[in-house]
Amino acid sequence: MKTVIHIGLLIVSTCLAKAQNNTAENGKDIFEHKCQRCHGSDGTKGLFGAKNLQTSRLENMEIISIISKGRRGMPRWEKRLSPTEIESVATYIKTLRK
Repeated sequence: MKTVIHIGLLIVSTCLAKAQNNTAENGKDIFEHKCQRCHGSDGTKGLFGAKNLQTSRLENMEIISIISKGRRGMPRWEKRLSPTEIESVATYIKTLRK
């Protein structure tokens, strides 16, 4: 019985890791098309006052809120991207951190 549970947990954790990786990959694609112009490919460009994403320590919900609602010169993306797409971009942005 323990073996079955361990195998089940292994399968679930593998699927979750793969889903998170796919989320970051989808976020990267969106970031490259929508965000890279101001933030740069590595998150440090800073065009039009864009923040350095490598040094950001914002929590996931704060990142999602900024992407959704915009900030200063940054546009609101809540009507142009789905909640899943916004979350994918937030996940990708965290991979840029140093």
